[in-house]
Amino acid sequence: MSNYPLRFGLIAGATVICLTLLFYFVDKSWMVSFGSFVEFGIVIYFMSKTVSAVRSESGGFIFFGNAFKPAWGTFIITTTITTLFTFLLMNYIDPNLKDVVKEIQAEVFEQASGWLKLGESDKEKMMEQLAESDAFDIKSIAFALPFSFIFPGTLYALIIALIMKKEPLLPNT
Repeated sequence: MSNYPLRFGLIAGATVICLTLLFYFVDKSWMVSFGSFVEFGIVIYFMSKTVSAVRSESGGFIFFGNAFKPAWGTFIITTTITTLFTFLLMNYIDPNLKDVVKEIQAEVFEQASGWLKLGESDKEKMMEQLAESDAFDIKSIAFALPFSFIFPGTLYALIIALIMKKEPLLPNT
């Protein structure tokens, strides 16, 4: 394997960062609202591309485990790069962007609280917690990043490996 996870993970990370910056300069709320959907698509594409490259290098066949590892490796590298970028963006480049995030979170919470039929006191508590929290500080990111490798990273890699595995047919002996 020619280190495809590193290569495609770096490309995916750079692509996500470029598109995040594009959204950022066009409209910060787009970055917050649509950025994760774009990132999801890019990550899935490059995870699949990594497995495809490894499969091609292996003569067109790949076992499930051999498909899982490069897909997951690509996810880990991409997620690490984009998380570090997000940390820098939110804490050093534009700390006011956290306010945009909190405004959108508050709007989404208001809508969801109606569906969840939360009482006023519960809504107030949740809104206070939201206002006081900082999902982009070093402790939060250091805690969340490894868990993102497990979920959703492992799940994505498992699904991609399951779809893309191609085992050679063994003749009956």
